[in-house]
Amino acid sequence: MIKIIRFAERLEITKLLPVMKNLLLLLCVLICISGCKKHNDNENSSQVHEFKGIILIGYHGQHTGLLGIDDGDWRTDDHWSSSEYELLNFPDTVSLNGTFIKDTTGWNNSPGINEHPRNIVCVFPNPVNDYPMLVFRGIGLLKFKATIVDKYFNRLFTFVCKDSISNTIIDLSDSTKFQDRTIYRMYYSFSTTDSLNFYKGHGDILICNDCTLEECLEIAQ
Repeated sequence: MIKIIRFAERLEITKLLPVMKNLLLLLCVLICISGCKKHNDNENSSQVHEFKGIILIGYHGQHTGLLGIDDGDWRTDDHWSSSEYELLNFPDTVSLNGTFIKDTTGWNNSPGINEHPRNIVCVFPNPVNDYPMLVFRGIGLLKFKATIVDKYFNRLFTFVCKDSISNTIIDLSDSTKFQDRTIYRMYYSFSTTDSLNFYKGHGDILICNDCTLEECLEIAQ
């Protein structure tokens, strides 16, 4: 009698083993799905940022008009979000050693000098062609960082240098990154050893390569 009961118990356990294995497998799958979902929730690439317009700039750097809405292009921004600061947090090999902000005390006291010193950043012409000019002027020896992003804040171009003045032709000819008749945004900042990102800003650019300027402006509106 005892042998029959033990045999029955073993038979019942044997029947339960496949069920337990399936439950364990299901539990593992659920854990994996949960982990993946948590990771995806931390991604911000699905957020769309609206670039509302550009300042029209000629081939000699002169402002010629406005397309859409100007939201502070090519000036200094008072406030950036953490995601905007992160855009310039890419690795580079340019150190801050030797950088400084020039002392401008008494700048306006001398005869004939009527303007306060100001930093300048600009890309022209805008709308841009394949190889526009990136220009910056800084008061002192400064580290300049810039990146161009799409509306999902994906970095498409980065630039870093240490200087007080620069006129650099940049390559935006890759049509897989920079689509024609599309607005992108450049974020930029100046830094010194003891003043990181003390001057920061943005400027929107419109890519216009495969059509006339008139066609590009008409389509972009």
